[in-house]
Amino acid sequence: MRSIQRLDGGGGALSLGAARKEFLEAQTTKREAVDGTRELTIKELAQAYNRDVLSQRERAAEAWNVLRVHIVEAQADPARPAFGEWPAKAVRPSDLAVVIRYAKETRTIDKRRLGGPGVARVVLRELKAIFAHAVETGSLEMSPAAIMRARSFGLRANARARVLDADELKAFFDALDLTALLNGTAKAQRLSPTVRLGLAFQLYVPLRSHSLIGGRWEEFDLEQKRWTVPVSRQKLRKEDRAVARPFVAPLPATAVAILEKLKALSPKSPWVLASPAEAKPEKGGEQQPPRHIEPKALIRALSRLRSTGRLAFGSKVTVHDLRRTWRTLAEEAGVDHVVAERSLGHVTPLRTLGFSSAADVYARAQLIEQRANAAESVGAVLDRIRLEARAKIVPLASRR
Repeated sequence: MRSIQRLDGGGGALSLGAARKEFLEAQTTKREAVDGTRELTIKELAQAYNRDVLSQRERAAEAWNVLRVHIVEAQADPARPAFGEWPAKAVRPSDLAVVIRYAKETRTIDKRRLGGPGVARVVLRELKAIFAHAVETGSLEMSPAAIMRARSFGLRANARARVLDADELKAFFDALDLTALLNGTAKAQRLSPTVRLGLAFQLYVPLRSHSLIGGRWEEFDLEQKRWTVPVSRQKLRKEDRAVARPFVAPLPATAVAILEKLKALSPKSPWVLASPAEAKPEKGGEQQPPRHIEPKALIRALSRLRSTGRLAFGSKVTVHDLRRTWRTLAEEAGVDHVVAERSLGHVTPLRTLGFSSAADVYARAQLIEQRANAAESVGAVLDRIRLEARAKIVPLASRR
């Protein structure tokens, strides 16, 4: 039988038949790459979604890491390779169900806790987004995830509807011991005063925790009751950052009192939420630079308050629930919807409120004065709940 040497430098020789087969396979692969008929894998769809969509998010690396661990590298079926290696066109809804149920299982790998209902909700959301992106960009004709719903997997569809009622707010303030912290009579707790004050501030000033944790004192004007959040710590798409402006957040009276207390706790630190840990000298004897608290410190603090019984709520409470609670109190206080949404740092589509579509292009006012009044109104409601009979109505101060 005649044979030929391998052209790829591999060892041994190929028969003419085997050589012809390899040549045809290489030719087919090249043709599929040129005309776009090559079958894409889930991993390749996810990478395209990451490049076109995730990369525009503020925390792109973090979002991709979740997607990579729980979708691309998920070993949902032990008899098959990782989900990312599956051919995308062959994936059915039943395959996606396996991946979602796998994400829902709580497990420990290398001392890391993975999975759970919250993770499963994210996986479902990202699977829908990945396949929708593939359809929109022409990689697939239809999405196997289009009809999938969270409740089909026992996942609460209303997980983002958590709002603290008056009793829960009172319990929240008592767990933080906020009143005692402000008047200097608070007893020591496992949670540092800085973290407890930071949680309280999130309820009075409903911006994202990412904006607060990286906040520096140079951004705050306590006399004018203003906090100017730089563009770098706002949640914006990359294309919007070039034209974005710093966001001015009015501060209600209690928020100012919280800031004054935080300043007294760490008078030399440039950070508003300075790390409670003492700066340890390095080997050379030099002090480490001041640090702010860890990015997840407020989230962990809420979990600890609940696990230790200091917050005896019937369900989990998150930092984002504090923002949602502020928004609900603002609505109950009669705050204008656009003003309330601007107070959260949202840019509400005005067309949803009956305005023309052009309003979203031209309406860029920050409504600072109106938001200042809203901040004082909601702050007064929170103070009445916190102080009960001792509460005093905070007048809407005139602002110049």
